[in-house]
Amino acid sequence: MLLLTGATGFLGGELLVRLVEETDRDIIVLVRADDDAAATTRVARTLATLLPPEALSAAVPRVRAVAAHLDRPGLGLPPRDVDALAAQIDAVVHCAASVQFTLPYDEAWAINVGGTRAMLDLAARAPELERFVHVSTAYVAGDRPGPYRESEGDVGQRPRNTYEQTKLMAEQDVLAAGLPGTSILRPSIVVGDSRTGWTPAFNVIYWPLRAFARGLFPVVPGTPEARVDIVPVDTVADALLTLATADPVTGTFHVVAGDDAPTARRLTELAASAFDAPLPDFVTPGSAPEVEQRAGAFLPYFRVPGVFRTDASSRLGFIPPPLETYFTTLLRYADEARWGRANRARWTTAPVA
Repeated sequence: MLLLTGATGFLGGELLVRLVEETDRDIIVLVRADDDAAATTRVARTLATLLPPEALSAAVPRVRAVAAHLDRPGLGLPPRDVDALAAQIDAVVHCAASVQFTLPYDEAWAINVGGTRAMLDLAARAPELERFVHVSTAYVAGDRPGPYRESEGDVGQRPRNTYEQTKLMAEQDVLAAGLPGTSILRPSIVVGDSRTGWTPAFNVIYWPLRAFARGLFPVVPGTPEARVDIVPVDTVADALLTLATADPVTGTFHVVAGDDAPTARRLTELAASAFDAPLPDFVTPGSAPEVEQRAGAFLPYFRVPGVFRTDASSRLGFIPPPLETYFTTLLRYADEARWGRANRARWTTAPVA
């Protein structure tokens, strides 16, 4: 049986759909809730958003929700319950994390590091464990010149925020644990499905795009030639499914645009064309304080000085489509969903012809 965390989140939900539709695996999902009944209700709501009714009835018997708290010792469960869980599983996919850039360090550590350690402890108790798959971020590379290699971990880089800092620490714990079939997946900036545009969350790159459309970014306080690495969720979820269910592999894998990532200037060109807006000028840091304040924690991602290498991930076929081929699809869905104010169910969103 496969154990999944983060199933009610964006990427975890996309993996859950694929596990249900493309495999015969039974799945245990750990969910933050007061008890298993509340966890089951929460997962049922997630599945109803992800799957059409005819698929939902077949999926429910294969997905078992267990209430757990990753930021509490022992997952907030009695030790006997942890042992009972461990005895049932042969694979762990750890997607759950806080992706907020501005969390205080202690809060980010409790979720991203403490939660990962709790999952490693659970996996270490599993006598039949075949693999441990951990979702990290390519931006553990930190604020330093590139290229950024999949084989690199802590090389003395400076993190931009507590998210990057604690995700790097979690990676170190995963590697130190030495569990069988350990793999780490590092996506870059994850956006909606390249075929439909669907996403339940309009954060990270969506906010600057929306602000740009509203005229809040008359200039861009960034580096024109910096790469803004964006990857659609379908590529990331497909890669995660491979790591979760194909023959076990070990290593760290960037799921990123890499050499095909657009420059910040190219991204502004795409946005200006899509919104029929004038092309903004790039300005040096400190010369547009009001704009920088609006950009906030997202601003450093328009100044990334290097490119992510994809040697290992390319060998496994983890290659996203170019952003130019699906950028308008992302914006079409964002407009239909009113940038998150009128989200639709995943299964009601058809691919763009």
